[in-house]
Amino acid sequence: MKKDNLILLILLGVVVVLVVVCGIFAYQREEQTLNKSDAEKIAEEYASLNDQVNETNNLTYPSVDLGVDNPFVYVSEETVIDLLENGTGVIYFGFSSCPWCRSMLPILNEAASEVGMGRIYYLNVQDIRDTLELDENNKVVTTKEGSNGYYQILSLLDEYLSEYTLEGKKNELVDTNEKRLFAPTVVGVRNGKIVGFHEGTVDTQENGFSTLTDEEKEELKKIYVEILNQTLEGTCNEAC
Repeated sequence: MKKDNLILLILLGVVVVLVVVCGIFAYQREEQTLNKSDAEKIAEEYASLNDQVNETNNLTYPSVDLGVDNPFVYVSEETVIDLLENGTGVIYFGFSSCPWCRSMLPILNEAASEVGMGRIYYLNVQDIRDTLELDENNKVVTTKEGSNGYYQILSLLDEYLSEYTLEGKKNELVDTNEKRLFAPTVVGVRNGKIVGFHEGTVDTQENGFSTLTDEEKEELKKIYVEILNQTLEGTCNEAC
């Protein structure tokens, strides 16, 4: 009987040790995740869709490899609003499943490296925007409200944003009487003044899933370099 109890205690001890060891490993994995920089998280966010197929059109998402030393940092809507009103910096509005965003982001990353821009603020707009649709009478209805921060950003960028239209039953364009923060959009701000704004990629890219040509990449990079330089003008990017 004593021998049985001893074996039971040994087995119980082994189980306790295994539980403790597993807990330590789980904690370490969680700590590693929490301690990852924004650059690492954003690189992983975009790389997670590499070689994946979009279920809607069966096209493959453009691959994105930003590396862990990219300049992108996550920001909140409140931070973006403060930047637009008073701050200085470059803001990228987009989201990882947007094919146009995936086409341009490596180019923006390259432009930032070229001019020495150490930080670009990234606001994921996928879930904060409102959703508008046409009902059976071709009337615009809001099926999902945007966040308060989103509407504030719309107001601050109003003069730069495109009109928001929907396609009707006869392929006609129906004006929603709203502006839209389309993805991707890159905005340069210096001392609360917008000094650069670019929406989309280049005019010749008709499909976000198509690969940009070398000429298109160069054209887009020049646009971003101009925005970054306008933002950096008269400022100290890293140290003075």
